[in-house]
Amino acid sequence: MNNTDSNRKIGFYIRVSTERQAKVEEGSLKNQKQMLLAELNKRNLQNKNWGKLIEIYVDEGISGKDINRPAFQKMLKDIEIGKIDTIMFTELSRFSRSLKDFLNIFEFTQKYNCDLICLKTDIDTTSPYKNLITKILMVFGEFEREMTSQRTSINAYERSKRGLANGGFTPLGYKRDKNKKGYLHIDEKEAAIVREIFKTYIKEKSIQKTMEAIKSKYEGLNSRLKKITKSRIYSILTNKAYIGIREIYKKDKSKYEEVKAVWNGIIDEKLFRQAENLLKANKERLHWRNSGRFNYLLSGLIMCGKCGEKLQGKCAYSRINKKHYYYSHKNTCKNGGLSGIDAEVTHKLVFDWLDEISNNGEKFNQLKTEGKIRIKRRIDFLNKTLDKLKTEKKSLVNEIEARLNELTNTKSEIVKKTIEESIIKLDQAKKEIEDKHVYIKYEIERLEKLIQDDNDLFREYSDRIKTVFRPPTNKTKNKLKEVISYIKLDERNVKIALSPVNLNEPVRALFGFSPRAGLEPATR
Repeated sequence: MNNTDSNRKIGFYIRVSTERQAKVEEGSLKNQKQMLLAELNKRNLQNKNWGKLIEIYVDEGISGKDINRPAFQKMLKDIEIGKIDTIMFTELSRFSRSLKDFLNIFEFTQKYNCDLICLKTDIDTTSPYKNLITKILMVFGEFEREMTSQRTSINAYERSKRGLANGGFTPLGYKRDKNKKGYLHIDEKEAAIVREIFKTYIKEKSIQKTMEAIKSKYEGLNSRLKKITKSRIYSILTNKAYIGIREIYKKDKSKYEEVKAVWNGIIDEKLFRQAENLLKANKERLHWRNSGRFNYLLSGLIMCGKCGEKLQGKCAYSRINKKHYYYSHKNTCKNGGLSGIDAEVTHKLVFDWLDEISNNGEKFNQLKTEGKIRIKRRIDFLNKTLDKLKTEKKSLVNEIEARLNELTNTKSEIVKKTIEESIIKLDQAKKEIEDKHVYIKYEIERLEKLIQDDNDLFREYSDRIKTVFRPPTNKTKNKLKEVISYIKLDERNVKIALSPVNLNEPVRALFGFSPRAGLEPATR
């Protein structure tokens, strides 16, 4: 940066994620402020008049997943007008949790000659060397998060395949085994309630009547049944944990598995299947008995591009008493997402696009080509990362060999112990690099498969998409879920990702659609 070594105009950025943290008088907000003041005083002692605190920007109880934060936005404006030229913050997660956001902020601050200083990470753009380190750290930080997420997902999946329960809500009727993680024991008092829910539903053939019966008898008596709703009754009736089956769901909804659970069932399987068949019959009858009812075909697929929340189908009347259908958030989006979007216009846009790519091979191939370009860029980045890992591994191997030589030549037991500990740490670091290397190689091979030419791909997608337009219309929603992976709404943009035609090759990474269309927010 071009800032001088003195007379800097300093701004502190402080943030906590929850309102509870913000309300603690001697909590994180005060701690962050004290740490930043201590660092500023230290630098002023080392270099007289190094910098003067101009303003402290505080976001209380706001997530750092994006930059839509009041104090953060004010800080950016003050940088732009030159009110401050150096931002100090305690740790990177307080400032930004997104690599993309951070790099955009980084470019913005460079444009306006503003430095960034993070106390707990080696980020300090006041020196050219540390400026370079900043960029490298962010790249590897993002990679490490992806690796951690991948490992967590794999571990959870492997536990699920063994029939073990992962964390989260424990089904009514069970309690967790304190000594054996993932095991459940039957709680007989709660199990009696579960059995009565099934028997009542079989008798009444109505979730509403079942809810009323269970509510009048049990609500408030059991700590886990403080509020009994229709959705709660439905989730119990459809939960296969009650017949000793562990259901495994993945992000790709077409990949669903069932394995034998390590716990015993509460409900007889014959009774469970009887309730299951009754639910299915009732759902079909209730959903289609009124042919004039508006069908929200994109329910479960359409989500907010700002916060990721699934949008719900709703209706309202305009001033001229015209019925109006739209998708919207359950509550107002905290990230500023659309409050509502016209359902009929959205349906037309999605169906027109599906029709176009299923009948126009040239349009489909253009889509595929654009996807391949994105994937090739990702492969190039991963290959460069592999080269860096090879260099790091070679360096560690040399260092381990040097330590082993030292171990051979030394006679001091104290020195030997220190050297052995350092060798263990170096070996662990080498193994971590080898794990990263294996994962990246796997990812590269997977991505390279996606960009191989497939002349039948258009035909396969075309055939699948065309089933959406065929009768019976009461199956259209399910057909759409087989064709579309997700739909994201972001301001006036619609982004569509297709589901894979081959479950072993998640090719949806190739495809996407983002037209700028006249999707106006619905009037409530």
